[in-house]
Amino acid sequence: FVYIGGNDSMDTVDKLSAYIKKHDIRDLYVMGAPKTIDNDLPETDHCPGFGSAAKYIAATFTEIVRDCEVYDIPAVTIVEIMGRNAGWLTAAAALSRENGGSGPQLIYLCERAFDTEKFIEDVKGCLAKKNAVVVAVSEGVKNPDGSYLSESKGRGVDVFGHAALSGTAKVLEGLVKEKIGCKVRSIELNLMQRCAAHLASANDLSESKMLGMTAADRALEGVSGQMATILRVQDEPYRVKYSTADISKVANYEKKVPDEWINAEGNDVTEEMLNYLRPLVRGDVSFATQNGVPVHLSLYSEGK
Repeated sequence: FVYIGGNDSMDTVDKLSAYIKKHDIRDLYVMGAPKTIDNDLPETDHCPGFGSAAKYIAATFTEIVRDCEVYDIPAVTIVEIMGRNAGWLTAAAALSRENGGSGPQLIYLCERAFDTEKFIEDVKGCLAKKNAVVVAVSEGVKNPDGSYLSESKGRGVDVFGHAALSGTAKVLEGLVKEKIGCKVRSIELNLMQRCAAHLASANDLSESKMLGMTAADRALEGVSGQMATILRVQDEPYRVKYSTADISKVANYEKKVPDEWINAEGNDVTEEMLNYLRPLVRGDVSFATQNGVPVHLSLYSEGK
């Protein structure tokens, strides 16, 4: 049994493995295959889905910045990106600076405490240099006391008991209106960043297949209670190898962005982060279209 998923799914693999071992079940083997755009599973360099989502975010920011820069009045655009406790996806916005793009001027990850006063000063500093200021922010940025910035506009908890976050960019939009008074808009990238198949990364899809094969091969060999992993050999030229890790080292742990990959001011990422990200978004994938729009593909016949 190969279970594909993120943190909660790997917790399930851990529990099933423990049950099988406790009851001495000898004809069932359970393996985990990582899959989460949040990229927050430990023991693996990165997770399938993340590279494609990062590619979508980079492309979308390139387009947002281009649109914002055509206007000649001071304006701030705040873009909220998924990431409850890990800012990997938000960091990917920096890739929009590749190939001559200016990208977001400010990037805030949830690994650092968020200071609203410093945020306003950062925005004012950017507005002094150019009219169009674009900000990337993780949905899960937290106040210095550890509470989510968006908690006041939260929606209770989700099915796993996690705080259901909503409206971080909207909170910051109101703050900019109050403290600066310029034109400001907020954008929330929600479902789009995890289902944009037209911007999939070829590297991501290839590695997804290899991880699935690794998990299945290990299960057929009688291995249980592990997760297939990617180990990076080098950045350039990009090389990886595939292995497995004990599921107990994965379940209920979160891999966050290393602090040294965030700049000293806490409002951008470093070159080390870009070196990590670049290979993951490479390679384009063709997809079927008809009459100018994507073709819907179904695994099963309707009604079955």
